[in-house]
Amino acid sequence: MRNDFGKLFLSKGVNYYSGDLPLSRVLNFLGFKGDSDMEDLGIFVSDHMIESADFIDHYARPKLYTWGIAGERIDYVRISPDHEYILEKLLKLGSVRKSASGESTWMYHFVSGYLISDSGLFCTITLTAQTAYALGKYGEASVREKFLPGYISSENPWIGATFYSETQGGSDLGSNNTTAEITSKGWILNGTDKYFASDAGLADGAVVTAKFRSGYGVRNIALFFVPALNEDGTLNYSIRRIKDKLGTNAVPTGEVEFHNSKAYLLGDSDRGIYYSMEVLTISRIDDAIAATGIARKSLWEAYLYANRREAFGKTIINHPLLARDFLEMESELEASLYLSLYAASRFSSTCSDLPPYSDEYHYARLLSHISKNMASSAASDITRYSMEVFGGNGFLEEFPVAKFHRDALVTSIWEGTSNIQALDMIESMKKKDAHSLLFRDMKKLVGEIGNEKVRENLHSVIDETENHIEKLMGSKNIEVLAKDILIILGTMASAVIMYAACCSKNQEEDDSSLNMAHLYLYRHFSIELKPIMELLTDRKPLMWMNHGKAKEN
Repeated sequence: MRNDFGKLFLSKGVNYYSGDLPLSRVLNFLGFKGDSDMEDLGIFVSDHMIESADFIDHYARPKLYTWGIAGERIDYVRISPDHEYILEKLLKLGSVRKSASGESTWMYHFVSGYLISDSGLFCTITLTAQTAYALGKYGEASVREKFLPGYISSENPWIGATFYSETQGGSDLGSNNTTAEITSKGWILNGTDKYFASDAGLADGAVVTAKFRSGYGVRNIALFFVPALNEDGTLNYSIRRIKDKLGTNAVPTGEVEFHNSKAYLLGDSDRGIYYSMEVLTISRIDDAIAATGIARKSLWEAYLYANRREAFGKTIINHPLLARDFLEMESELEASLYLSLYAASRFSSTCSDLPPYSDEYHYARLLSHISKNMASSAASDITRYSMEVFGGNGFLEEFPVAKFHRDALVTSIWEGTSNIQALDMIESMKKKDAHSLLFRDMKKLVGEIGNEKVRENLHSVIDETENHIEKLMGSKNIEVLAKDILIILGTMASAVIMYAACCSKNQEEDDSSLNMAHLYLYRHFSIELKPIMELLTDRKPLMWMNHGKAKEN
C-alpha cells in the first residue's frame, strides 16, 4: 500500500532513542541503560505514532457516546481502532508497566515519555502511570491485589486518570466541592465539579481528590481510587461532556460527576494532600520531559528541512544567520533536556519516601518545579521558531509541524501554571530549605569536572547565584519575585548539569556537547570560554541529526 507520509514529515524513520546523541549522552551520565523495548519504542514513535497522532488530531478525535442503542447510560468515549492500538503498543513496550511493577526504576517511564512526548497520547500514559503509582504505594493490600494487576499487565493493560481540578478552584485543591463519606459499605463520593478530567471515558479507574471533612483547606482533602465501573458493569461515575481544545486532542478531557460513587481510600486521609502532590510530581516531571521531547521532534524536523530547502542559491542551513538560530535553539534544548532528566533521576531515587519525606525528596520536588517551567518555556520558543523555518508551510495544519507548537503550549498549563510552579518552589525553599541541597549538589557536580577553567567559572556562577538568591529571599514581596528566582536557579543548574554530562572526570569529553554548554554559558552568564564567533559558526553540534535516520524516505 502506498504511504507518502515521509513527504509530509521528513523525520519518519528517525529512531528517537538510539539516534538522539544528546539523549544518549545524558543517559550515560545518569547511568541509565535502556533495552530492546526502548529501542523499538524509538522507531515506533517515528514510523507509526506521529502519523497517527497527526491524523487523530485532525480527523479522528475522541467522541463521547452518552447512551447505548438499547437506551442505557454508557458514557463511552469512542476512539479510532488505530488510536486504541497505539495506546496498547505504548503500554506493552513498558512505558508504565516496567516502572510500576518494579522491574525497572521510574526513570524507565520518564525516558519513555521523552520518546513518546505527544501531549495527547503521552497524557494518557502519564495519567496511567500516576494511577499505578498511587495504587502501588498507598493502596491497602486488598485494593492493590484487586486493581494494580490491570495496570502492570502486558495483556490488555488498563488506562488510568487523575481527577483533581474543579470548576471553582483549578489548582486550589482546598476549594474542592467533591465530598467523601464513609458508609457501612465503604467510601462513597459525591460531586459534580470535576472540570478537567483527562482520560474520562478511557480510564478503567481514576485517582480522585475529595473532601473527607467539611471546610475550606487542603488538610480536608483525601486521595481515593475510583473504578470506572461497578462490579455489575454499571457506571460508577458519569461524564457530562468532552471539551473542545486547541491541542492535545488525542486525550479526551471531560467533566465528571460522582453520585454515590464507590471509592477506595489511598493511605491515611489526614495525609491526602501530601499523596496528591506526590502523585502530581510525576506528571510535572512528565510535562518537562514531554516539552523537551516535542521540542526535539520539532527542531529535528526543521533541521532536516533546512538541509533540503534552497533559497538564494544554497540550502537555507548554509545561511549563517539561520545556522546561528539552530545552534542557539539546540543549546537551549539540550539545557532543558539535561535539567529535566536530572530532575527525573532525583525523583526516581527518592520516590519510596513517605510523608513527611526526606530532604532529598524535597530537593527532587524543587527540581520538578524548576524543570517544568524551564522546559515548557524553551519548548514554546523552539516549536514556534521551527514553524518559522518552514516559512508559510509552517503555519499550515496540513503539515505536522504546527501541531508540535500547539501541543507544546499546554506543558506550561497542565498540573499547575508557571505561577503555581514558582510559588510551590518558593514554599519548598522557605519551609524545607530545598535550595540549600541544590547548591550543595551543583558544587559537587562541578568538583567532578575535569576541565579546571570550566570548574573555576562554574564555581563563580554558583557563588554569584547563591548570593543573589539569598538577597531575593529576604524580600518582603517574595511572591512577586518567584519566577525570577526560578529562572535564576534553573539557568544555573542547567549550565552545571550540561558541563557535568560532557566533561566530568569519568566522562569522555565531547567537543560538540561542550560547545553547546559554552554557548549556553555565554548566552546566560556572559562568560566566554571559547570565542563566541566560533560557537555561532560551527555546525558540528547539529550534524548528528543527519545520521539518526533508520532508513531513507
